[in-house]
Amino acid sequence: MTYRPDIDGLRAIAVLAVMLFHFGLVGLSGGYVGVDIFFVISGYLIGGIIVDETANGSFSYVRFYARRIKRLFAAFLVVGLAATLVGWWLLLPGDLRAFGKSVIASAAYAPNVLFYRDIGYFDSDASTKPLLHTWSLGVEEQFYICFPLLMRLVSGKHAARTLVWLILAALVSFACAQYLLHADPAASFYWLPARAWELTLGTLVALPAARQATVDSRLVRPITLVALAAVLVPLVAYTEATPFPGLAALPPSVGTAWLLWVGHRDGRGWVQAWLRSTPMVAVGRISYSLYLWHWPVYVYLAYYYSGAIPWPARLLSGGVVFGLAALSWRYVEQPARYSRRPPAMVFGAAAAGSAVLIAAGFALYRSNGAPGRLAPETREIAAAADDFIQSGGRCFDEHNSALPGLAHCQIGARDRPPQFLIWGDSHARAIWDGADQAARENDLPGLLVWSGGCLPAFDLQKHESASGPVADKACTAQNAALKSSLAKLPSIRSVMLVGRWAYYTEGRGIGIDAHNRIRVEPLDVDGAAGAAAGDQARIVAAALRSTVAWLHGAGYKVSLLEQVPEIPQFTGRKLFQTVRSGRDSVAGAIAGFGTVERAQVEARQRAATLALQEAAGTGAATILPTHSLFCRGAVCSAWAYSRPAYFDNNHLTVTTSREIRSSLLPGMTP
Repeated sequence: MTYRPDIDGLRAIAVLAVMLFHFGLVGLSGGYVGVDIFFVISGYLIGGIIVDETANGSFSYVRFYARRIKRLFAAFLVVGLAATLVGWWLLLPGDLRAFGKSVIASAAYAPNVLFYRDIGYFDSDASTKPLLHTWSLGVEEQFYICFPLLMRLVSGKHAARTLVWLILAALVSFACAQYLLHADPAASFYWLPARAWELTLGTLVALPAARQATVDSRLVRPITLVALAAVLVPLVAYTEATPFPGLAALPPSVGTAWLLWVGHRDGRGWVQAWLRSTPMVAVGRISYSLYLWHWPVYVYLAYYYSGAIPWPARLLSGGVVFGLAALSWRYVEQPARYSRRPPAMVFGAAAAGSAVLIAAGFALYRSNGAPGRLAPETREIAAAADDFIQSGGRCFDEHNSALPGLAHCQIGARDRPPQFLIWGDSHARAIWDGADQAARENDLPGLLVWSGGCLPAFDLQKHESASGPVADKACTAQNAALKSSLAKLPSIRSVMLVGRWAYYTEGRGIGIDAHNRIRVEPLDVDGAAGAAAGDQARIVAAALRSTVAWLHGAGYKVSLLEQVPEIPQFTGRKLFQTVRSGRDSVAGAIAGFGTVERAQVEARQRAATLALQEAAGTGAATILPTHSLFCRGAVCSAWAYSRPAYFDNNHLTVTTSREIRSSLLPGMTP
């Protein structure tokens, strides 16, 4: 294909949309659509070349991937190395360890797989992942591994055959995206099968039949205006709450496809003139480097400022990104792209560069983020910020003889059948180590069953933004399995329920996780979702009453652990970065965002407290207090026991769980 400046104009729209969305400089709440525009453009340019070369018998994997490497790898290598150096200086050990994994995955062209697998209740915030944006590069490269194979199978003398197969492939992929959007939204976003239709759509436009097609000249310009609107309107109309991709991705993708087609057939009109204008082309030419550099710069800026980036810093960082991109394009991209090195040298250089990245990532991962690089005064704060989900992480002992088929963990003494059960959500996991130590010290054998965001109550189902449909269904199944399995464990005599109760009664998080939403509803007798008979607090209270009554009636001693106070704006990472950057002292930082008025805690938990009291009833259960452990007078603090007591705004650290273990013991004794 000959060079077309209007395609650089489309690239400019795509990259500016993504950048402005991430930096928050303009109200482009749907700027993430820029990635979909890139996918369609890539399918048109690269997919079209594969189709043409396969049809005329000139396609060569060696030449094709040599071109891809020269086009993409050099700039990525420079960005990856730069991100590693800055991460070494800036990131917490836990975040640097996770970054090491992402370096390995990116160098292996599978970052989308890693980031999908990391999605979950305790997934790190996006602003801690400097290479998160490489997921789209992974999707593209995986597509270009599979697509030539498809073309070899379906391409023949009849062009119609290729057209039919590509349309079929696009429809299947789109159907997959739409299905996964409801069944597993993260998979719909990250997986190649759910994104391939966008690349295939671009390829369809590049087919000879499409390039030679004609449209009534009177319709071309009106359709072009509609197509431009289909590309631009989602940038401002969509939000992070818009179900995406799937149907919502159709307008910008189809609009981009039309603009690609009409730019080839008819270059007239103000839309094409705008796309070919000097500023748009200039941005489009460096769009790949802009995309590569903008996200690490934003992530490290957000990390340094603990998420609250001042506006001057946002504006300045935008200029820095453009400067880095221009230098990268001029001195890295262009020389590599137009080098005349033979394929053997190209592949050798790429292999060597990948090996360097993989070795660096492996070293960061194996060293647990190299905590020794930190100064002694910040090392303890850093350790507290990473002090969660240790001791092997979540326990999936599904084949254990105690509860066959149910994920659970043995804690305390191991030499005889369990006598107590701790059942709860992530707050149960947060006290695991402390409960285990208390049980060992008192020679008590027990079990722990937990699932993030899963209310420990029978006959409910949830819909949670932080987990997704798969985890939601697993929660209901786990609780049902536990109910039926308890009869198989006559040795258990006490059950302690642990949860972030206010999260369920209020239906949302607070402070830094206020965006998290959860809805619970009762199940009918057939196990299907029943009509919610009232607000969240009433549903939760009724479920807890019913669950406690069932347990009490079955002869168990039941305890309800009061939810620990939530510290709305606190995270260990925020404390670490605030102190390490010199913006404040430990005492000043704790006073600024590590404390909360006790009255505010009680107001937030009022409905939850009432639900616990109603469930406890007249002796059906005992409520174990926690507020007194972290509140002194009128103030509750994330700093307790001479160190940070919290991992984030509502979960205790492992060390803190051990400090408060004596308060947990009554819930574990018969």
